[in-house]
Amino acid sequence: MSTLSPDHQAILRALAYYDVFSYPLTTEEVRRWAAPPSGQSLTMRTVEEYDSTIQALEQGGRLERHSQYLTLPGRSEIVTTRAERQRAGVKKWKRAESTARFLELVPFVRLVAVVNTLAIDNARPESDIDLLIVTAPHHIWITRLIVTGIVSLLGYRRSGGRAATNVANRVCLSFYVTTDGMKMEQLKREADDPHFAFWTAQAVPLLDDQTYEKYRAANSWVTTLLPNAWDWDWKRRLLVPNAGLRGIKQFYEVFFSTPIGLWVENWARQRQLSRFEHDTNSKAKEGNTDVVISEDVLKFHEVDRRLEYRSAFYARLDELGLSR
Repeated sequence: MSTLSPDHQAILRALAYYDVFSYPLTTEEVRRWAAPPSGQSLTMRTVEEYDSTIQALEQGGRLERHSQYLTLPGRSEIVTTRAERQRAGVKKWKRAESTARFLELVPFVRLVAVVNTLAIDNARPESDIDLLIVTAPHHIWITRLIVTGIVSLLGYRRSGGRAATNVANRVCLSFYVTTDGMKMEQLKREADDPHFAFWTAQAVPLLDDQTYEKYRAANSWVTTLLPNAWDWDWKRRLLVPNAGLRGIKQFYEVFFSTPIGLWVENWARQRQLSRFEHDTNSKAKEGNTDVVISEDVLKFHEVDRRLEYRSAFYARLDELGLSR
């Protein structure tokens, strides 16, 4: 049991989690990602209170300051790593935004968000681009089929599964949910899945059809671990809506809501389910949440590293003498 206060631990726990990914934090980021130990609360409210707590930890040798970044002791090299990955991310963001713009015309797309390492500007140069796509209920199958076709035609799509090579700047379309399936808590790898709480809150929306606020509300559970996680400028990368593309989208939504359109939805469902059924290498039948195939969730994370990240995070907490 640590003798440090919950506020002190919350700051160090945030740094410890992001240290797993060689990612230093700014003071503002520390405030957002402060993670008090289970069952404890933050008393820090103002910027001044956070600054005072950080200063006390710095004076006590618990953390280091390098320009605008904070790190655990002896980890100054990750400041350079962050700068390098941020530069590598410029091209990835442009491709993500280009992809999202084309997806604006796809019927039933309600939200397109960047997730995983690019969401925090920490993607390696050789990394792909992960998107979370939220659809209207009852239309996830046809939406996935159209999205896959468009991204493939653009030449952006990552393919080849876990054995794929040369995936740099390719778009990974491995996670769809409907607006009825946005509660990510149901997809935790285990009851104790801290990485997935961070991951859920890190999503950066590019397209939003009045859905991100609902996504945030559906995932209020995140605040149990991260009280300030949803307090950020989530509109900073939103694309300005294109009226022409949205008009095309609305036309096709009307069409796919007709009996013929519903028949096409069912055909798309059967076609994709048949393909999944014959994929003998998939983890879909293992019964965990790495791969989920349902009417509200299509999640294809064949290489899901959440347990690995949890172990690395907890190892750092143990080294620092912090509560899990």
